[in-house]
Amino acid sequence: MSGAIQPVQSAAPRPGTTLANPFAVSPAAVQAQPVAAPAPNPFALPAVPKTEPGVVGGRPNAPAFSIDGGTAQGAKPGEGNAIDESALRYYADQRNLERVGAEIRRLKVLYPSWNPPADLFAPKSSVNEQPLWDLLAAGRVQEARTRIADYQAKDPKYRPSADLSGKLDDADIRMRIRASSDAGNWKSTLAAAQERPGILVCTEIDVLWRVGEALARTNDLARAFDLYSYILTTCGNPAERLATMQKAALLLPQNGVDALATYGQTLPDGSREFDDLRYQKTRAGIGEEIAKRTKRSRIEPSELQAFETYARSTRSADDTSLLGWYHYNALRFDAAKEWFSLASEVDDDPKHLEGYILSLRNLDDLAAAEELAYREWDSSPEMAKIYIELVAERLNGAEEGEELGAAELGRYTEVVEDSRSALGAQTLGWHLLAAEETEEAGEWFAKSVEWEATEEGVVGMAVVASRTKDTKGLKAIKAEYGDEFASLAEIEEYVPPARTASYRPTQPQAPAARGTRRAAAPARSRGGGGDRLMRQANQQFEAGDYNGALATLNQREARNGKSYGAEILKGWVNIKLRRWNEAERIFRAQDQRQSTRDTRFGIGAVANSKYNMWSETRNDCTVRWKC
Repeated sequence: MSGAIQPVQSAAPRPGTTLANPFAVSPAAVQAQPVAAPAPNPFALPAVPKTEPGVVGGRPNAPAFSIDGGTAQGAKPGEGNAIDESALRYYADQRNLERVGAEIRRLKVLYPSWNPPADLFAPKSSVNEQPLWDLLAAGRVQEARTRIADYQAKDPKYRPSADLSGKLDDADIRMRIRASSDAGNWKSTLAAAQERPGILVCTEIDVLWRVGEALARTNDLARAFDLYSYILTTCGNPAERLATMQKAALLLPQNGVDALATYGQTLPDGSREFDDLRYQKTRAGIGEEIAKRTKRSRIEPSELQAFETYARSTRSADDTSLLGWYHYNALRFDAAKEWFSLASEVDDDPKHLEGYILSLRNLDDLAAAEELAYREWDSSPEMAKIYIELVAERLNGAEEGEELGAAELGRYTEVVEDSRSALGAQTLGWHLLAAEETEEAGEWFAKSVEWEATEEGVVGMAVVASRTKDTKGLKAIKAEYGDEFASLAEIEEYVPPARTASYRPTQPQAPAARGTRRAAAPARSRGGGGDRLMRQANQQFEAGDYNGALATLNQREARNGKSYGAEILKGWVNIKLRRWNEAERIFRAQDQRQSTRDTRFGIGAVANSKYNMWSETRNDCTVRWKC
């Protein structure tokens, strides 16, 4: 029964027996005690513990880290786990005085400043504390304290043991540190740690990490460094040591990280324990810039150069690929291609090759990009998508008389079928429709809509129905998709030309001569500017009436729905109106639907115009849109 009084059995010495003083320290033990050394310099780097290669050594009996400076040489009873008194208290409870004396001598040798607890032989309460220990082990600290108050109400003489009280106080501090750290209240975190500094030991690694972050966040970088170096020279768990370096790398200056890395042990292969973490912060910064599509990098050139040198020397696939995407994001496609090539040599991850092919595409080496993408198309769904986009771009942008050969068209058809690509199917549909192969075109448009219902695919089905005089089929298409795609309302019956540029990407402008800067002309509708509103919007744009062009495009969209050519022109209108975010949104939306040189160039143009990376007034530019 919880709280029941349990009599304590003690062994009394036999009459006439004389016991030696169990607390006397033997001469041998005194001689074994080390001579006190001068106080260490608190700013000096701790010595690296010597261990065998591949073995990480720890010091389980090391004193706690002192948050106020220096390193504690001992700890007060109940202040954390610096000194284990459990064996001593067990022998005292058993009244085994000989073992008590031996344990006291052992602890005095290890901790010269330590003294035996005053309550070692205090009268024991009859209260069974095991339920309290169980609550503590379950993390129910407040419930344990409530139970103690209940016990004291029944037995006013009851006081919890010093060991239990200390552990409860440690648990309270641990919870306070965790709560204040999670809330970002760094001063409260440090204040809690200062109340019970003995808790800052290796067995409380999470507490150490949180206090280390609090020191760094409050700009006490020197003490943060001391705490991390304490862990690396004191604690032996390899996973915790690695995590410590990872956390420090994100919080300390690079020179501090470099200094901490010297505490790494030598591994069996001759490398150092923390070599790979030297550039943790650099990797994180690069990853953030890629995720945010940042064009102006904040990575210091010297730091980037050092990381690139390290990546080349270690031939790490992860690092070389990361650098590839970093340069790709910054539109440095030559450098990106080099890094993706190196990553592909080290590792066969398809993502490296995807980056290489995308770099080729943006360098206008389309033939090499297409051939390589076809060779590897079945290595990943993304690779198949890239190949299909490359061929679709060639088909959509082909000049008169420039057609794909039968073999090229055959392999493209195979990839489209196997990957169930809606883009590829509708591209084939428009290609066949232009060749007057209406029935086969209808089959591909139907496949496209079956795989994914897009505006281009649905409109293609409607155009086929119109051409074949399938009035019933056209009505059915409008009934099913009319609310989603407003452009269907314009399709009534076939009137040449078969389709406007609304559904077929334009031929991109030829690149400017090397060494010149130019802003690309907005994509025009094929066939002399398309419908009346498109022609009007183009004329307004070239006359510099950007607000007028935007109004005309909005009017056309309200009447006909969105189309590729109109959206590309609208993107350029927004660039000229300095509405960078809206322009980028339009180009990226079109690029997701069907990536072409127009869409990719538009995305780059937003960044270039926004940051004045090209100027229409430079290079003696005299012709609008040719600079």
